[in-house]
Amino acid sequence: MIRERAILASSAFYTRRRSGRRRWPFVAALAAVAAAFVAPQLWLLSLSLKSKAAVYEFPPRWIPSHPTAANYWFALTSTQVPWYLWNSVVVALVATATTMAIATPAAYVLSRERFRDRARLLAAMLVVQMLSPVVLLVPIYRLVERASLVDTRSGLVLVYAAMQVPFTTWVLKNFFDAVPRALFEAALVDGASRVRTLFSIALPVASPGLAAAAIFNLAAYWSEFSLALVLLDSQERFTMPLGLFSFQSAYETDWQLLAAASFIGLVPVMIAFVLLQRFFVAGLTAGAVKG
Repeated sequence: MIRERAILASSAFYTRRRSGRRRWPFVAALAAVAAAFVAPQLWLLSLSLKSKAAVYEFPPRWIPSHPTAANYWFALTSTQVPWYLWNSVVVALVATATTMAIATPAAYVLSRERFRDRARLLAAMLVVQMLSPVVLLVPIYRLVERASLVDTRSGLVLVYAAMQVPFTTWVLKNFFDAVPRALFEAALVDGASRVRTLFSIALPVASPGLAAAAIFNLAAYWSEFSLALVLLDSQERFTMPLGLFSFQSAYETDWQLLAAASFIGLVPVMIAFVLLQRFFVAGLTAGAVKG
């Protein structure tokens, strides 16, 4: 008996060792990718803690010899960074809510209902996503101008939602496809309407996917630059990307202040992702298997 246990333990040890050898290239690749994404953020943090003279010292140092938070204090008290943050928060949250409010029922219908030209509609939504917003800047500006919404947050929110609704609808449709059909059939047998089925069954079951789509849209709206550059004129309405762009001068740029303002703009997105990480990860796998 003791000999059999020793053999089993030895076999398990060598199995774990072989599996560890197989996994290390994968782990190393993940570490390399993570370092490629984290390194620029660490350099940005390092730059934001330096004085103006330390920015231009050679060779550059990752860890400042005399770190200072003066750049953050100046950016928050002597510039319009707080106002840029507020504009970005309002635009991103309202645009995300608008996008989800339109895309969710549309995705539910496309997932559960069968009607004429459904396949063509889905294909058209994919084709729309192949067009870059930059290509549509001129017609978008003309439409917004006719609606008298140029240089307004409302106009920017409507454009953001219009550009993102097709993609979000397609993503949410896959999550609704993963909901077991038996749940909907049971609800219909109990006499539930389509609207009640959506709110009572589909949304709670697909909530990880909804959260993932909302986080993705929130990050996209927070960092969007080209549409905001065209549609906004007044500096008091600038979002964070436009505000950071205005920090650059034609003659001289205070890179340490720009770095501090940039890191301030990253903090809300980091906090949102950390708080909602479990929903985001769950949403990435929720639509992997159809019900």
